[in-house]
Amino acid sequence: MTVYPLRLRVATVAAGEARLATPPAVAGQPRPLRSTSLARLALASVAVWMILESARIAASIVGGTEGGWLAAATAAAIMLSALVSSIAGFAFSAIAGSALAYLHVEPVRAVHMMVVCSMATQLYAVWSIRGAIRWRVVLPIAASGAITIPLGVWLLLHADASLYAAGLGAFLTAYGCYLALRRDSSTRRESVCCDVAAGALGGLTGGLAGIPGAPVTVWFALRGWDKLAQRAAYQPYILAMQVVTLLCLRWQAPSHVAVSHDVRLLPFALIGASGGLAIFRRMSNRQFQVAVSLLLLVSGLGLLVRAL
Repeated sequence: MTVYPLRLRVATVAAGEARLATPPAVAGQPRPLRSTSLARLALASVAVWMILESARIAASIVGGTEGGWLAAATAAAIMLSALVSSIAGFAFSAIAGSALAYLHVEPVRAVHMMVVCSMATQLYAVWSIRGAIRWRVVLPIAASGAITIPLGVWLLLHADASLYAAGLGAFLTAYGCYLALRRDSSTRRESVCCDVAAGALGGLTGGLAGIPGAPVTVWFALRGWDKLAQRAAYQPYILAMQVVTLLCLRWQAPSHVAVSHDVRLLPFALIGASGGLAIFRRMSNRQFQVAVSLLLLVSGLGLLVRAL
């Protein structure tokens, strides 16, 4: 039997404990793919796709095709919205919706376009932070939101929702300012009832304006969680709400659905989202809170612009 010196045995035990205590990947951080070249190939493929779509748009402009400049402006708006919103993980529809309203895109058409592009960016983001997702938090708010989305879509199609949108826009604008200026760091205790209420309100705003993330973001910002915990709670919720909204639109307004046209905007959204996530990974928790407050402010202003 071999007897090792005491110092060597202690070092060996400590090294073994360190290996056991070290997780295979930092929770919520993007886990490397089995092959880094595969990730680079995927990104390069999306970039090539974007170049081809850009060439198609440029050809329509040069050829004097009607709607060429509108297509170029729409693609630029989608890409910029994805870049900015992916820094904090929400407000894509608020930013893109304001731009599309300025471009005079028909409201139902605009919501459908935003939902399709938002689904792609959210799916990419959720996959990147999948290790930090807490499903016991996500499932109740997703269930309540799925119940209220059909009502929001119905309001979009049949009611003049400008007053509602203006009221919600004013609230989000005021709250975004408060969150940016507040000095205390008090937090709220976990409450399933509040989770469900925030999820239900998000479903209503998601169906009505394509903005399901604002109410739940307001609630989770009060929890005092770090940037990854907040994002891992509301991003899967936003993705689920966008899927339900798309299904409701196909059911309640099939004549407005034109998925093939919206798919052409996906590479612009995905390239923008990759840039936003790269910025997110380099932010501190305080910088993330500032980004959240600013995007809540943008969400509110976007709703006000669309309601006026």
